[in-house]
Amino acid sequence: MDKAARIRESGERSFSMEKEVPLVHSRQLVRDIAEISIDKTSAHECIVSLTEPKSMAAEQYRQLRARILKAFDKVSPVDTIMITSSDRKEGKTVTAINLAVIMASVADYPVVLVDADLRNPSMHLYLGIEPKYGLRDYLTGDASLSAILRKTGIGSLVLLPGSMPAENPAELLSSEKMKHLVHELKAMFRGGYVIFDSSPVLLSADPLSLSRLMDSIIFIIHADVTTEKNAAQAMSLIRGCKILGVVYNDVQFMSVEKPYPRCSPHEK
Repeated sequence: MDKAARIRESGERSFSMEKEVPLVHSRQLVRDIAEISIDKTSAHECIVSLTEPKSMAAEQYRQLRARILKAFDKVSPVDTIMITSSDRKEGKTVTAINLAVIMASVADYPVVLVDADLRNPSMHLYLGIEPKYGLRDYLTGDASLSAILRKTGIGSLVLLPGSMPAENPAELLSSEKMKHLVHELKAMFRGGYVIFDSSPVLLSADPLSLSRLMDSIIFIIHADVTTEKNAAQAMSLIRGCKILGVVYNDVQFMSVEKPYPRCSPHEK
């Protein structure tokens, strides 16, 4: 059995999920969301869903989208997905962005992408944008929800970016305001998906706080970076959550002329 399969089976697939969804649908707030311009030529090369949409790497994200759509029967009006990993440099943020872009290209449902890594917010760097406000500013009361949400012009994708790192991320993510935000996003984007990029599980308590608000989790394993020990330890910490699946990242295929690059937004 390969490493990814062994680790995946070590996770307990519990289905205890938050069922409370607000009844009020914030249609006016959705209409008032401003748009931010994302230049595909400014996106990092790792965001293959934008820079190389016909590549094999982009096709892998389409396959991931198909599996997610098959896994959810849409009994609930919206689904929240947290993407995390055991440690740094394993590709969770790149996966979150590419998956959100690919999912948003299907016009049947809205997709919201949230940079919830309050220790190292980096989505804006990968996308080549400079947002004025982010999740931290909303949670600290320095910005309203309408001030941080942005339509992207990429299909149905709406972005809730990060800004500067937070001084107390664990407290912010476990706050009532964060819980309210998740419920508000569910109310605003009924019938869609809200994808949260979190910090790595072994580095802080942040993803454990966030996981309690999520319908499911996708766990990222990097083929060359993730150790089996770290992945198994991380999976044990999120046991009790619904593990939707494991993504085995940065696998090299013999038929690929240009392998999927390992990258950081700071490498530009």
